[in-house]
Formats: sequence, C-alpha cells, structure tokens
Amino acid sequence: MPNRVLPPVATLQAFCAIAETGGFAKAAERLGLTQTAVSHQIAQLEGWLGGRLFDRGRHGARLSALGAKLHPDISAAMTALETALHQGRAASLDPSLVIATTPEFSSQWLAPRLEAFCRRYPKIEVRTAVTYQRPDFTSVDLAIWLGHGGSELVTESLLLDDEFVVCAPEVSARLPRRGAVRAAPLLAYRGMRHTVLDWQRWFEQVGGDLNSQELAGFDIGEAVREAQVFDTFEEMLEACGRGEGFALVRSSLVDADLQSGKLVRCFVEQQPAALNYAMLYPAGALEKSSVALFRQWLLSQTGPQQ
Repeated sequence: MPNRVLPPVATLQAFCAIAETGGFAKAAERLGLTQTAVSHQIAQLEGWLGGRLFDRGRHGARLSALGAKLHPDISAAMTALETALHQGRAASLDPSLVIATTPEFSSQWLAPRLEAFCRRYPKIEVRTAVTYQRPDFTSVDLAIWLGHGGSELVTESLLLDDEFVVCAPEVSARLPRRGAVRAAPLLAYRGMRHTVLDWQRWFEQVGGDLNSQELAGFDIGEAVREAQVFDTFEEMLEACGRGEGFALVRSSLVDADLQSGKLVRCFVEQQPAALNYAMLYPAGALEKSSVALFRQWLLSQTGPQQ
C-alpha cells in the first residue's frame, strides 16, 4: 500500500548505529561500511523524514531534537525485527555458537548470565572456549576480549572498567586512615599480565594521594614480589574474602561480590582500565543467526558504550 511505504531498513540501522556510537566513522566500522555510505543513508532517511537527525561537530554526531525523539522507538523496533527474523532463520539453520573469552570474564561475568540466554534460546547449543590465547576464528564465532581486534575484525565496545582495590569487610574496618596500602599483603593471580591488571601501575597512578609520611620506606616493587600468587582470579577473590589481603580488580568482575558485601572497596583511589572488554567477530559473522542473537543479547546486558 503506497501510504505504508517505509524508508529502507539499512537507513534505520545506520541511524541507530550513529546514535549508539556517537559518530559516523564508528558507525561505519560497526556496520562494515564506508563512512560515505553511512552518510548517504542518513541523508536518504533525513530526506524521507523532512528533518535533520544529527548535529555534526568536532566531537562527533549528536542527536537533534527530532533524532532524540525518534531514536528510542526506532531502536526498539529494530531490535524486535532483528530478533524475530533471526529466531525464524535459526529454526532452519545450524543453531550452534562458540564463544571465546578469558577465564575471569567467563567465571565472574558471563557464566552467571549465560543461563538466561540459554533459557531464552533453548535450541542454540552454546560452547565456551576459555583461554588467554588469541581466538582462532576458524573455530570461534565470537570473542569477548580486551582491546581492539584489528582491522580484520569487527570490534564493538561492551564494558568500560575502572580498576580499584578490594578487601574483606573486616580488613577494611581495621585499616589506618593513612598509609593503609602497607597494612595487608597484596594478592595476585597468574592471569594478571593477560588482563593488564598491574599493582605497580595502579600505585604509581594514584600514588599522589597515597604519598604520605606513613608510607616512608614502602616499596611497591618489593610488595609485588612478595605478593601471594593464585592460579585463578576466583581463588584470589576467595582468599581476599577470607581476609588474606588486598586484591586489585576490574569493576565488571566484582560487581556481585560488592553488592553481596563479601568484598568492599578499601581505598577511594581508582583509575580507568588500560584496556576494556569488547566483542570481536569476523565480518559476515552476523549472517549466522545464533551469533546475531547472542550479539544483540550481549548489548542488552551491557547497554550502548559511547
């Protein structure tokens, strides 16, 4: 029916991608298109609507009043359309899915949530490859990894972490007001170098606030060398919860422990993580319905990252 004609789906995808990433270049990277192609799609959509969707500036693209009004409904409609189509497609295609990620992200963040995905999509067979080795995308569909995947992969930001120190509540309760970092042993685990968690870097970054008379003679290098090293992140957190010392952590990996009160933040000092978790997959991977559904579910769990 002529009066029901809608703009092309590609123009709506481009609109949502720019709104969620904050820029035409980032949207083009997400969609696997050139920036020029994305600009043409937005121009086509703006022509169809008869109004401007974005205000363009040096710091990226910001939604105009019209764009801000339309974005929530268009985004929800696109998500519903994508889910419905891929669910229908998955009914007749191979519903397997292989995810690669690091041990601590798997145990602390993904595993507690993955059951919900499996309940929602019971026909999809999910397998998880847990390793610190770079993913082999000949056998992996999608990876949740630290940093950028390179030009050959699509990279979508998932989480923006802070790094800070935690301990057991009873340890925190007896810490001195100054120089507290020397009041308990430092804890570490063997995967810290893979996840860019570094006690010395943390101390040097926040050391201005910790540099006091009470820290005279304190050597962070020696404290790191004397740190008890555990095989896994979970073992380190268990020891931390038993009151055995301080653990340096990422915010995304300890949310449940902080909410339950098992662990507490013992210093106000924190720093942005040097690398953040991102979703990596080869161009064309989303043609497989199980991958597209998992990607959409992941984004719903983390929210758009600007």
